[in-house]
Parts: sequence; C-alpha cells; structure tokens
Amino acid sequence: MSDEKLSYEELLAENERLKKELAERNRVARRAVASFQQRALHMEIIRQQNDDLDRLARQLADARKQAEERATEVEEAARLKSEFLANFSHEIRTPLNGIIGYCDLLAREEGERLTLHGRRDLATVKKNAKTLLALINDILDLSKIEAGHVEAVKENVDVDELVTDAAATVRELLQSKDIVLTARVSPEARQAFTDGLKLRQICLNLLSNAAKFTEMGEILIDASAKGSSLVLRIEDTGIGIPSDQLPHIFEKFRQVDGSRTRKVGGTGLGLAIVHELVRILDGTIDVKSSPGRGTSFTVVLRGCLESDGTSDAVAPERPVEPTIDFAEATVLLVDDDPLLQQLVGGHLQSAGLRVLVASDGVEGLALAREHRPTVIFLDIHLPQLSGWSVLGKLKSDPRTASIPVVILSVEEQRARGFALGAFEYLVKPVEQDRLISAVKKAVAPGARDVLVVDDDPEQRELVVRSLRTAGFSTSEAKDGNDAMLRVRVSPPSLMILDIMMPGLDGFEVLRRCREEGMSFPVIVLTAKELSTTEEKLLQQGFAQVIQKGGAAIDRVIDQAKQHVMQRRAIVTGRPRVLYVEDVEQNRDLVRRYLYPEFEVLEAEDGEVGVERASQQVPDAVLMDLSLPRLDGWAATARIKADPRCGHVPVIALTAHASQEDRDRAMQAGCVAYLTKPVDREELVATLRKFIPRRGHG
Repeated sequence: MSDEKLSYEELLAENERLKKELAERNRVARRAVASFQQRALHMEIIRQQNDDLDRLARQLADARKQAEERATEVEEAARLKSEFLANFSHEIRTPLNGIIGYCDLLAREEGERLTLHGRRDLATVKKNAKTLLALINDILDLSKIEAGHVEAVKENVDVDELVTDAAATVRELLQSKDIVLTARVSPEARQAFTDGLKLRQICLNLLSNAAKFTEMGEILIDASAKGSSLVLRIEDTGIGIPSDQLPHIFEKFRQVDGSRTRKVGGTGLGLAIVHELVRILDGTIDVKSSPGRGTSFTVVLRGCLESDGTSDAVAPERPVEPTIDFAEATVLLVDDDPLLQQLVGGHLQSAGLRVLVASDGVEGLALAREHRPTVIFLDIHLPQLSGWSVLGKLKSDPRTASIPVVILSVEEQRARGFALGAFEYLVKPVEQDRLISAVKKAVAPGARDVLVVDDDPEQRELVVRSLRTAGFSTSEAKDGNDAMLRVRVSPPSLMILDIMMPGLDGFEVLRRCREEGMSFPVIVLTAKELSTTEEKLLQQGFAQVIQKGGAAIDRVIDQAKQHVMQRRAIVTGRPRVLYVEDVEQNRDLVRRYLYPEFEVLEAEDGEVGVERASQQVPDAVLMDLSLPRLDGWAATARIKADPRCGHVPVIALTAHASQEDRDRAMQAGCVAYLTKPVDREELVATLRKFIPRRGHG
C-alpha cells in the first residue's frame, strides 16, 4: 500500500511539473506568436516602405528624365538663340553697313553737286541709320551678356586716346545744344591693362546718356588713378534722377521718364549694359544725382593700372605717330560680299591706298603669298575656307606671318581673333576713319607694344622709360606667367626678356612662345653668365642676348629700332640693305638714295655689322672698309663664313680706290666694289643686279 501511495504522490508531482512545463511552454508559445505577429507587422511596414520607396524612385527617375529633357531643351534653345543672334546680327548689320558707308561715299564724291536739301537729306539718312544701329547694338549686346557670350579680352589700352575719342564721338550729339564737353586724364591713368573695347563702350554709353538728358551747362569725363584702380567719373548738369528711382536705373528696360526717353531716343538698355560690362571687367559703378542739378557716375576698375598712382615722376611723352606714305601701302581685302568690297575698297582707295580684293579664303591666301600686302582686312564668314582657317594659315606661313591682319566682321569674337594672331578686330559697320586708323596703326613703327619682362621693378622701369624716351610704346610683365598671359591676348612687336625669374623663367617663356607659334623677336637682357648650352637654347628660340650693365640699354634701344625697321621691310616687301658705315652723314645720304625702293638697316662699326647680318639676314650688305673695332675686310670675311648669312651679297662702298684694296675686298668675299663719292644710279643698279627681283617694282 505504501508503494502504491508513493506512486500516486509521484504522479501528482509529475502531473504538477508537467502542468508547469505546459504553462511555461504556453507562455513561450504566446511570446513566440506575439513576436511572430510583431515581425509580421514589421515586415508589412517594411513592405509598405519598400513600395513607397519604389514609387518615390520611379517618381525621381521620371523627374530626372523630365529635368534632363528640360535641360536639353534649354541647351537647344540657348544654341538656337545664339545662332539667331549671330544670323540676326549679320543680316541687320550688313545692310546698315551699306547704308552708312554709301552715305559717306556720296557725301565725299557727290558733295559739291548735291543741293543743300540733298546734303541735309543724306545726313538725315546716315543719322537715322546710326540710330537704328545703336538700338540694335543695345539689344544684341544685352542678349550676348545674358547668354554668357561676352568675356573680357585684356590688352594695353591708351586711356588718354580712348577718352578723347569717346568725347569726340559724343560731341556730334551736342552740336545743337549749349553744352561744354570736357575730357581729362591724369598722367598716372594714361595706360591701363583692360578690355579696351568694353571700356570704350562704357564711356560712350555714359557720355551718350549724359548728352541725351542735358540741355545746357557742362559734361565732364575724368579718368584718374586710385592705387592700381582706374577711376572714371562722368558728370553732367542735366535733369537729374529722382532719389526713389536711383536703385532701379541699372535695371533692364527701366526708364525714369518714358516721355523724355521717347523724345531723345533709346531702348532703356544703355545703363543696364554699362552695369554688366563693369561687372565683367571686375569693377563697380555708383551713381549720385540731384533732380534739376545733374548726375554723376563713378566707375572703378580694379587692378588695371601698373603704378600705384603715387609716383611724382613725369609721365613719358607719347610717341608721335609717323606720317604714312599711302602710295607705298597695299591692302588686301578678303570678303565675299560684293557690296562691302565696293564700299570698303572705295574708302581705302579714296585715302590713297592700293587695294587688292579676294572673294574667298583660298583666293585670299594666294594673293597674300604673292603680293605680301601691307595690311590684310579679313572677314570671318567666307566660302571654301573660313576666315579663322585663313588667319591660322597666314600666321603659320613664314612668308605672311608678319603681315598685320585686321578682322572685319559682324560678329564680336575678339578673344578668338587675338588668340589666333589678329592685329586688330573691327565690328561692321566700320566708317572710313576707323579703317584708315587701323592701317596707320598696323604699319607704324612700334605699332604694337614692346613687352618688357623682368621680376625686378627697378630694372623694368629703367628699360621702359628708356624705350619710351626713344619713341616706343611699352607694356610690362612682372614675371614669366604674367608675360604668357599678355602675349596670348596681344602679341607684342618685340619682347625684352629677363632669364632669371621665379616660377616661370625666361628659358621656359621662350620655349612656350615658340611652341605656340608666336613669331615676334626676343631680346634677352640678363646679368647671368650663360653657358654654351644655354646660349644654344636661346639661339634655337631665335633670341638675341644682351648682358646687363654698361651700355646694355643703349644696345637694347638700338636693336629695337632695327627690329622695327626689319618688320616694316618685311611688311612692305621691299629688299633690306644693311649699310655698315661709321659716318652718320654717309649713312643718311645712302638712306635717301635708296628710298623708297629699298629698306635700309644700319650699323656703325664692323662688329655690329656682322652681328646684324647674322641676326637679320638682309638681302644685301653695303660695306665700308675703314671701320672701328672691326674693319670692312674682316667683317666681310666673317659674314661670308656665317652659314646663316653667307649667301648674302656684300658690296664694298669705300673711299679706298687702290687696286690692292679692291683685290683684298674681293678675296674677303665682296661681289662688287664701289668707290666714294658713289653715283646714285650706279648704286641702285648694282643692288638690283645682286638682289633677287622679288623685291622690286
């Protein structure tokens, strides 16, 4: 019994344990079910979130696609707008060019036969055409600015000349008004490194605005320096601007007084364009005005002046532009528009210039290579070969590389033109005076700046002042990087280059210039003792070396003059004759004898004569025999031994008349022997005999 009872108690205990175990398992199961439900809920939430994310992803993809499509549409619209602006500019400017140009031709050729009414009517046509051109220019300028197609092309700018020219242009608007227009430029602000075309437009727009809204009194344009900043101030005694309108005057199409504007003309875009141009030139513009008393605009262009404006030094005199003998100048006009050919050709011919005409790029290249004209006027849009291609081929050909090329186009792409080697860039329509001015600028000695590159400011100032005193126009670069920026925008006629400079030294500057196809001459002015390897490197870059110290500056000036003469000889196509003679009177006499058929280079002693013959390779050498430092016999022998100039004929021109002297000269390498006093006809005939006929006629 006891055993049975024990078993029963064990069973009860086991049952109780099992109940507890079951209860525990039920709790675990409930927790598991709850956890599963929770997980299921989470999974549903995640599924819903994934669905939302998928939907958002699809929406983003659709939005991205739509944005890309809109961007493509905007890009295409911008392209079409640019094409439209280019075509619009071309189609509008071309007939206006004809209208304005033929008004000038009629006034000049038929002026005496026109009645008073006829002259007045002709003047009215021209005035209205220029007004229409100004309105179109405003619209096109603002459109190009908004499209981001306007960039600054910085160059050395004669501020004095620019301000004077702008004032003279605006004076035409003041002929019927009692207004005095005054232009002032302080000495320290006469030269600036900025975009000359945009600076001129700023001056013209502000002066024109002053002229429109001033009936009497005074208009002043003043250019001064503040540190390295150029400060332009345009003041008038006009109607003024109400104070509540001042914050809005630079807004597009904003006109303070619509009725007044309709009376004087304009689009309401002039000041908006000025504001944008000043911004592009990294400047600021402010305005102060009082109704009934006048308005004052102040433009500040930062960092465009070399000096700090505090120097007490007297500003160097500006070189006098030489008189141009137009009878010797030939202009090649490359343009496919018969109307423009007739118009521009007429302007140039009436000024005494000989004009050649080409109707396409291929013909233009052929005529340039055959005739080597003094100046080439080149349109961009040409059949067969574009103007850009023509320009590139001209500058890569040694026969035509030195010929100044003036772009004459309805489009303003000055940066590209200058980068490819253009000398000047004119936008049609162009009046006669600007065409002639471009020719004068191109053929004048020192037409383009002599660029002085040196990291020593004192040395730079010394060279610059010496060159300016000698009649050269100069610009400066403070190091190699600065020099490269300047020559790429506006290649100089001559570079004076230091070798030892931080960052980009002279060797690297010279290498990059020649690598990029720049053909201007270089004079290396250095204190460094050059090794043989370094001298060869410079010679390979066609550079001439002058050691600093002593009479180095005088030699630089002398060589600069020779380079100018050489350039003029190449441009005009006249044979170059080097005359080695120590008596200045004799050099002057021969120079006059040979003008205008020959271009005369000069050397005052035998050493200099040998050096210039090697560097400049003239078509012939006239050699005196009694010379300082190195006599004529020895100089002739050295010239004939030089592989660079050994082929050049040397003609003795001397007072030594003995047979012994003659034989000695012939043994040294002379091809002819002339005795002083020489007969002009004999001298010319001898030169013609030994110089190839390409240069004659």
